Amino acid sequence: MLLQGWVRLALWLVFCVMCMGAQEPTFKTQAPLVVVPVTVSTLSGERVWGLTASDFELLDNDRPQRLTVEPWGTYESQVSLVVVIQTSSISKAALLKIKKMPAMLDGITGDGGEVAVVTTDSEVKTVQNFTTRWEPIQETFEKLTASGGNAGRILDGVDTAVQMLALKPQGRRRVILLLSEARDRDSKVKVGDLLTRAEQQNVTIYTASYSAYVTPFTTKAGELQAQGGGFDILAMLAEIAHAAQQNVGKTLAEYTGGRQLGFNTLRHLEDDLAEIGKEVHSQYQLSFVPAAEEKPVYHEIVVKIKDHADAVVRARPGYWSINELAK
Repeated sequence: MLLQGWVRLALWLVFCVMCMGAQEPTFKTQAPLVVVPVTVSTLSGERVWGLTASDFELLDNDRPQRLTVEPWGTYESQVSLVVVIQTSSISKAALLKIKKMPAMLDGITGDGGEVAVVTTDSEVKTVQNFTTRWEPIQETFEKLTASGGNAGRILDGVDTAVQMLALKPQGRRRVILLLSEARDRDSKVKVGDLLTRAEQQNVTIYTASYSAYVTPFTTKAGELQAQGGGFDILAMLAEIAHAAQQNVGKTLAEYTGGRQLGFNTLRHLEDDLAEIGKEVHSQYQLSFVPAAEEKPVYHEIVVKIKDHADAVVRARPGYWSINELAK
């Protein structure tokens, strides 16, 4: 037994010497794929279809990139959608409309899509994890209630959604639908940090915003009373003083290639969702692999359509690189 112990020790020492003499390997990180959903339309607003990779030019910090293009209408990339809903007390009237919309989400996700739901007021909660089944989504929306005072941690809610989407396979389209006021209340995350993470994870954010002080006037009084507690007209008037503050929803949408729409009535909300679904499924998906870099750098993206000077192109304006060369 003692001899066997010495043999094991000798072998272990030989192994250590061999490892010390070996040259330490150097690794270079693989640059992540950058995905750029692109909407192309005419001056009159009609979608332009039938374009191929040869029709596009993408400049990354003024440098042309070799592109892979998923054509309009192929729907090869399945959609992972997180719906972020503000459920503050001041959102009571809006929630009455939002609760009626689950069936309309199918127009955004399409075949093979999946949906998760996050609510935000004074707290952020994941009330439904990703599912392809509509029954649990329907039940989740039916149970939505207004709470949490006037707090509305919109940025924190969207940040949670970005983290959820980051776990999804790279091939899926990552989309957030934010249903909230246009302004944030009490979030801990900064909008710049959130946008950086969303850009790095190829997340597109669409926002359908409402006014906490206008929406109640488009809702039947009986519906508000059925929710309990009625609506505080004094709180509504107090909100008018804050109407000119920063439009967070617009910022999130513009810097991720999405759109900000608005609603005060159920019909407006239905129109918004139809427009978002139409856009998601009429976009071209451009992707490329940027060169690895030693430190994070912001890249400006410019997308052009060759031989179509009158084409209206909308895409995300840039992204933060996260590649680093291992030392």
